[in-house]
Amino acid sequence: MSATAEPAPAPTPVAGPEHAEPAPPVARWRPRTAVGALVLGLAVSQAFALAVVLLHGGRGTDEVDGAAVLVSELPLLIVTILFARRGAQRLTPATLGIRRTPFGAALGWALAFYVGIVAAEGLYLLLVGDGGLGGEETAGSISTATAAMTIAGVAVVAPIAEEVAFRGYLFPALTTWRGPWIAALITAVLFAAAHLGAYPPQIAPMMVFFGLGACLLRWFTGSLLPCIGLHALNNGIVAAVALGALGAGAILGSLAAPIVAVLLVLPLARERVTQD
Repeated sequence: MSATAEPAPAPTPVAGPEHAEPAPPVARWRPRTAVGALVLGLAVSQAFALAVVLLHGGRGTDEVDGAAVLVSELPLLIVTILFARRGAQRLTPATLGIRRTPFGAALGWALAFYVGIVAAEGLYLLLVGDGGLGGEETAGSISTATAAMTIAGVAVVAPIAEEVAFRGYLFPALTTWRGPWIAALITAVLFAAAHLGAYPPQIAPMMVFFGLGACLLRWFTGSLLPCIGLHALNNGIVAAVALGALGAGAILGSLAAPIVAVLLVLPLARERVTQD
């Protein structure tokens, strides 16, 4: 009597890419928590800047004011990072959008958005007038060291801290709630509101234009580096004009600001933007 061979067991199916489980999200940030962290960070930053002045007897000299500008945004950055750790599996610079992205595409998108921002701001000023926003030249009344500290704070430190807070943390948190377009609009409005204490109210729409463009730049490039560079360039030009320093040195400083700001953050960008 011949034995009947038993059928070989069916091979265990191997899950290919189409069957693979989706990778868990890097972070699940709650929108309300992100907004609360932003408000707290801004409040601490303002208190910190005031403390710098008070520690010098409340004299508020140009040097003290310059130092206050230089360090005032650091608490915002620290508070943002502390809150971003909540809801993140493992907080890394890439979690906050600090990732390498193709330089050519990033530069192209940044220039395109900046042209659009400037055009929107120009149209706004054409319709409503500048309202005396031109200001007065003050470069001759302050020292070079004070001007350097002010430009470094406004055009290097502030763009890094604010981009991490608004486009690195708040914008992704709101995106998971209502998608990128609504998130970009809300983030832009909050970005403008955060600057009302430092700028005239009539400049708020221009801040909204910039905030919206920066959010979309973050979305299109997948990286915070172009946003930091664009923010630093914009702030460098604004600082040079506000200080009345329109010479060759101020122009070079404005152009150098985005390079310095990006180079300070670039060593942290160890991951690259994934291409779909």
